[in-house]
Amino acid sequence: MAERTCIRGRGGVTALAKARDLVRLGAARAVGRALPFSVTFILTHRCNFRCEYCEIPERAAEEMSDAEFCAAIDELRAAGMARASFSGGEALLRRDAPRIVGHAKRAGCFTSMNTNGWRTGNVLKDMAGLLDMVVLSLDGPEPVHDLVRRRPGSYARVIAAIEQARGLGMSVATITVVGPWNVARIEEIAELTGSLGVWAYFQPAHEECFDAEAGLHPALTPAVLAEVADRLERLRARGLPIGASPGFLRRLRRAPRFHDCAACHAGRYFATVMPEGWVVPCHLTSGAGQYLNGREVGFARAFFEMPHPRAGDGCAISPYVETDLIFRLDPRAIAAALRRGDGAPGRSAGG
Repeated sequence: MAERTCIRGRGGVTALAKARDLVRLGAARAVGRALPFSVTFILTHRCNFRCEYCEIPERAAEEMSDAEFCAAIDELRAAGMARASFSGGEALLRRDAPRIVGHAKRAGCFTSMNTNGWRTGNVLKDMAGLLDMVVLSLDGPEPVHDLVRRRPGSYARVIAAIEQARGLGMSVATITVVGPWNVARIEEIAELTGSLGVWAYFQPAHEECFDAEAGLHPALTPAVLAEVADRLERLRARGLPIGASPGFLRRLRRAPRFHDCAACHAGRYFATVMPEGWVVPCHLTSGAGQYLNGREVGFARAFFEMPHPRAGDGCAISPYVETDLIFRLDPRAIAAALRRGDGAPGRSAGG
């Protein structure tokens, strides 16, 4: 691959570009053809935290350069990508993250980033106009959050990052990984996000971040998750900004068999590019198939020739489930996504 850096150019998500992307997606859906409409780029597995529920930093290894990530963005954009999200590990450990995100934005993609909020500082300001949405990890009230994150002061930084991102005009959401450490604090978290004016998402902790078959944290029994779904539904009825669509809550109530991996749209209309260049349906199935590396064969080819999982009970990873429901044309999941795109929720954020 030719060495180059991400270059500044014209671009952005125009109404015409959005319309063309949707027409292209509709045509692909009509004939059952795959299309990389939404792609998550894992910039790194490195992280500055060692959270209770996450072993991702243990997988830290080789990472593509910014030039290689930009090449992947260009190739997948040409193949139909309209949404580019960036995550880790902690994506902002890479100092070139703003350049990579900016490249995707200038290519015409809707952009989002997941971060723990520790290193946002002036970086969010640098990405104003380039980053459409930021999703921040929030594990509970301050004592809970800092304990789970194993880093005093991490809660204060998350709150500061939320306020900064909102001030810069970005759409903002929080994601809470639910486990025995915070399952009793869901109402407090929802009240907090309501006071901050941001959407709140909740997902149960999986035992292994790269192995769907390992299942959930053993404390998250089907009865516990059914109760969590009921509580989230009641909070939304109160007008609190619960981002989960009804379809996600239905899947929580089906635990531990959330869905059928073989029927999931991961690998058909959305996918993940790993730090080393592997193109996979999702991180939970990244070790379950013979996937191709985009650095070796090209990223579009790696996507279109990606083997799809043949079995599995699905997952409760909020972004994956909500995206799958959208591509299933679930009207309430689509409506929830449109509300998120409109910006901050109001007090009548029910769905």
